[in-house]
Amino acid sequence: MAERSARLLSVEEMPRFDSVVQNGPDRSAMALTQAEEALWLRQQQDPDTVLKHVIAFRFDGAPDLPRLVAALHRAFEALPELNVRYRFSPDGELEKTAGSEVSSCLHIRRVETTAEAVNTLLAEQGATWDLERDPPIRALVLLSGEATILGFVVHRILGGVIRWRTLLQAVSHAYNGISFAMGDSAGGEAAPEVAEMEPATDAEISAPPVPWLLRAGGNEAPGLIDFARAPLLEQSLMARAAGRCGTLIETASLLALAGPQPTPSALIAAVALQFGRFLAQLGDNAAVDLSLPRRPATDMLDLSLPFCAQRFLRIILPRDVADTKDAMARILAGMADPDAGALDLRPQAERNDAPRPHAYVTWLTDPAFVLPLDGISVERLPLPSLAARPDLALGLGRAAREDRLALELMAGQALSPAAGAFVLERFAGMLAGTAPLLGAAGFGHAVFDSQPDISASPASAPPDKGANAIEEIILAEFRQALSSPAMTPDDDFFDHGGHSLIATRVIGRLLGSHGIEVNFNDLFRHPTAAGLAGLARRHDVEQEANVPTAADGSALMAPLSLAQNSLWKIYAAFGFGEIFNLPFALRFLDRVDEAIFARAFQDVLERHSGLRTLFRQQEDGTVGQLIVAPEDLGAYKWFWHSHESQAGDRNQEAAYRFDLSHELPLRLRFLIEEESGQQVLSLLFHHMVLDEWSVNLMMDELGHAYRQRAAGKAPIWAGQPAPFQEFARLQHRAGLNQAHLDYWTDMLRDSPRNQQILPRPAACDDASRSPSNAGGWVELKLESAVTEGLYALAKANGASLFNVVYAAIASSLHLLGSLDELVVGTSASGRNEPDYFDTIGYFTTVVAHRVGFSPESTVAELIDQVKNTINGSLPNTDIPIDLVEEALGIVREQEHLFEVFIQLHAKNKFNGAFTLEDGSRIEFRQVDPERHESVLGLQFEVMEEKLGEERCIRVMMTYRSEHYDPQQVELIRQTVLKIFHHFAEPGSAGTRLVDLRPAIAAIPAPA
Repeated sequence: MAERSARLLSVEEMPRFDSVVQNGPDRSAMALTQAEEALWLRQQQDPDTVLKHVIAFRFDGAPDLPRLVAALHRAFEALPELNVRYRFSPDGELEKTAGSEVSSCLHIRRVETTAEAVNTLLAEQGATWDLERDPPIRALVLLSGEATILGFVVHRILGGVIRWRTLLQAVSHAYNGISFAMGDSAGGEAAPEVAEMEPATDAEISAPPVPWLLRAGGNEAPGLIDFARAPLLEQSLMARAAGRCGTLIETASLLALAGPQPTPSALIAAVALQFGRFLAQLGDNAAVDLSLPRRPATDMLDLSLPFCAQRFLRIILPRDVADTKDAMARILAGMADPDAGALDLRPQAERNDAPRPHAYVTWLTDPAFVLPLDGISVERLPLPSLAARPDLALGLGRAAREDRLALELMAGQALSPAAGAFVLERFAGMLAGTAPLLGAAGFGHAVFDSQPDISASPASAPPDKGANAIEEIILAEFRQALSSPAMTPDDDFFDHGGHSLIATRVIGRLLGSHGIEVNFNDLFRHPTAAGLAGLARRHDVEQEANVPTAADGSALMAPLSLAQNSLWKIYAAFGFGEIFNLPFALRFLDRVDEAIFARAFQDVLERHSGLRTLFRQQEDGTVGQLIVAPEDLGAYKWFWHSHESQAGDRNQEAAYRFDLSHELPLRLRFLIEEESGQQVLSLLFHHMVLDEWSVNLMMDELGHAYRQRAAGKAPIWAGQPAPFQEFARLQHRAGLNQAHLDYWTDMLRDSPRNQQILPRPAACDDASRSPSNAGGWVELKLESAVTEGLYALAKANGASLFNVVYAAIASSLHLLGSLDELVVGTSASGRNEPDYFDTIGYFTTVVAHRVGFSPESTVAELIDQVKNTINGSLPNTDIPIDLVEEALGIVREQEHLFEVFIQLHAKNKFNGAFTLEDGSRIEFRQVDPERHESVLGLQFEVMEEKLGEERCIRVMMTYRSEHYDPQQVELIRQTVLKIFHHFAEPGSAGTRLVDLRPAIAAIPAPA
C-alpha cells in the first residue's frame, strides 16, 4: 500500500504511514444473518444493482495525513465485523470470514477538484462488488488543492452490523489520541435487519409519488443539460443518480411551531407539518404519509444513508390541519416513544385506505458532533446517490449561522431530474412567504393564499380531540418514565412505581416538551392519564433548550451552581472536613467481577463530566469547577480492588478528607467481609457532585454498563445527557431570581427560630463550651402492615408517601414539644429544567416550610396542608437556603431557620441487582453507614425500598448530641413510631391531632 501511495506522501511521512499498516486479524468463520444471505443473493442475481451507500465529509484545513490514515486503520481494527468477505463454499453454504488485511478497506487518491472527488465516490459506489475479494466497506481519502475529502462507501449487507456513530467515533478518538479499546462498539444501536429491506421507490409501498413529477417516458431521463451551471456529475452517472439539491432557510420561519429554542425533534416536526401540506396541495391529495426519525439527536442521519423503518415514525397528515399545535404535540410524543405505531392525524371521518404520496423528513447530523478532529473543521459533503432512493426525502440540519438552517432534498430515480430543485425552490419560497404554491390544477394557479395559516392556532380546538391528544401524550410520558409500556390511560401512576421524584420529571417534561401544564397536586389526586387530561392546560409549545452536549462538558472551567455555592460555604465554614462526605456501601450477595465493575463505572464517569471534576479557587477569589478530560482519568486513583484493601478500611473511607483541588470527588473500594466472605463495596462521594436524584440515575447506568461489559461489549447509550457544568454556567449567567427569593422571605420572615423540641440537656447549657457537631443515629423499622397502611392513607388522600410520613413526624414533634408551629427543612430536586433530568450532579436545594398545628385539625387536614405547602413551593426551589437566611439577616452561627430536617430516599436503588444478558443476577444490598456527626438537631431520612415484591419503609434518625441526650432520643423514636402506627390504622384520616395525645402519654418520660 505504501508503494501505491508513494506519490502522495513525503519521504518523512512514509515511515509513519508504513508503521500503521501491519498484519490484520486472522481469518475465521463468522455468523451470518438472514438479511445478509438475502442481500448476497440479490447482488449475485443482479450484479449491476447498486446496493452501496456513500457518505462524505470535507475537511477545512490540512489534516495530518499519516495520522488520519493511522486513525482509519485503527478504527477498522477495532471494528473487525466491518472487514469481512463472503464466499460460496464447496458444500453449497454461504460463509462469512474475517478479512486478512485492514489496509484493503482504505484507499488514498489524488484528485484535482471537488467535482472530481464526487465523481470518484459515485464511481466507487456504482462499481461491481467482488464479494470474495473486496470488503463491504471502503474509506476513501481524496486529496485535492481545494480540500481533503473523506468518504465511506458501504454495502447494504452491513446494515445489521454497521454503527455509523461508532465508526466515526473510533476514527475521531484515534486521530485525537483518545483511547478506543479493540472491539468496542460504543455509540448508536445497530440497525435491525429489517432496516435493509428499504423500498427502492415509494411505488413499492403502495404510495405513488406526485404523478406529474415522474420522469418522462418512465425511468429514462431526457437529455436535458442546464447550461447556466457547470456540470458536477459525469453524464454517465447523472442518468443513474438520485438528485440532491440544497438551500438555506431562516430559522425564524419555523419558530412559530417549533418554539423559541427548538430541538432537532421540534424542527423536524415543524418542517414536516409544512412539507406535508405542501405535498398534498402540490399533488391535489387529501393526505400524505411522512416518515420522521425517532431519535434525531442521537442517530447518524443523512439523505444518502438507508432509512431504517423501525427508527422512523410513520404519520398520516391531512391536507388541512385544524390544530397545528395539537398535531405538533402528538408528533413529538410519537417520536419520543420508541414503541409508538403509525400516527394518523386525520379526523375519524376522513380515514380510508386510498393511496397517498409518501416522503421522508429527516435530520442532517452535524459532523462536529460525530467526527471531531483536532485542529480540523469538518463539514458534510452532500452527495447524490446511485443506489435506488425513495421518491422524496427532505433533510434539515444546522448551518454555519445560528439564524439559518440547511434544507436539502433528494429526489429518487423515479422522478424527473429537475423535480428536486423545483420542489425545494417552491417549498423554501413558501416557508419564506415569497413564492406561491403551484397546484396540480395549473401552473399559474396560486393555492396557498386561500388556505389557513398553519402556524396559527385556531380560536378553539375541539375539546374531545384536544383531550384525547393530551391523554396520549401524558400516557406516553408515564410509560417512558416508569418503563411500563403496557400502561393504559386508566392505570394508576403510583401503582406502576411512581413517586415524587418521577412525578417531578414527568411534569417537567410535559411542560417543557409539549406545552402541557399539570398541577402537582392534580397528579396525586388524579394519577391516571385519563384523569389528568381533563385538568391539564395547554400553552405555547416551548421545546427543550438547545443545550450543548459535548461528551466532556465543553469548556474546562465553569462556575459553581447556586446549590453548589451554598454547600461550599458550609464546607469551608467547617474547615473542609468530612461533613459532606456521602459514605455509601453495598454488600454483594453474588460474586461480582471487580475489573468489569471498574470499567463499567469508568463508562459512567466518562459519560458525566460532573463526576470527574476538581474544585479550585480562581484568581478573583471565587471557586470554580475544572473538568478532568476522559483521557486524563488514568492520572487519578479512584478505584481499589479487594486485594488492595483491608477489612477495616470501610470506616476509614467514610472519614476520608478529600482534597477536591487535586483529586476526584469519589473513591470506590472493594473489601472482603471477614465474617461472611462476601464482597463489600465502599462508595464514597463528596456531596458537591452527587444528589439523591443522581444516585438512582447512576445505579441505572452502572447496571446497564456492567451488563454490556460483562458480555464483552461497550455500553450503548440512548443519548448524551447535558453536562452539569453547562447548567452551572446558564444559572450563573441568569443570576438570582428575585421573585423566587421574595417568595421565601415573605413566607419565613416572622417564623420561629432555634426551635428546641425538648429541653436542652443540662450538660450542654454551659455557654463556655465550644459548639460540637458530634451525634449519632437510630433506626425506626416499620412493620409491613404499618407500611401498607401509610401507602393506603396516601392514596386515599391524593397525597404522596412523603407527604404522609412528613405529616406524621411533624405531628409527633408537635405533640412532644407542645408546638403551635414548626419550621421543617427538606430537600428539593432543584431540577426545574427538563434538559437536565438525566444529568448526574448536585442540583438539590435545601428549603424550609412552616407547618401550623391546631388541636381540632384532623390527620387528613394536616396531610393536605403539608402537600399544598410543598407542592406550592416547587417552582421557587432554585433558591438555596443560605441566600434566604442572608436576606432575612440570619447569622448562621447564632440562629437557624429550622431544627428539624425530613428527607425521602424514594425507591432507593442501592438495593437491587445487575441483570446479565444470560438472565443471571448479581444481587446487592445497601449497608447503612455509621454516623457520628450532625449539623442539625434532628434529621429524619425516610428510606422507601422494595425487597423482592415487598414494599419497605425505614427511617434513619440522626441527632446532634448537644441538643438531645440518649433518653430524649429514645423518647422521640418511640413517639414517632407510635404516631406512624396510628396514621396507618383504617379511618385515621378523620382523627383529630388532640386525640393522639393519649397515645403518647403511656411512653415513659426521659429520666
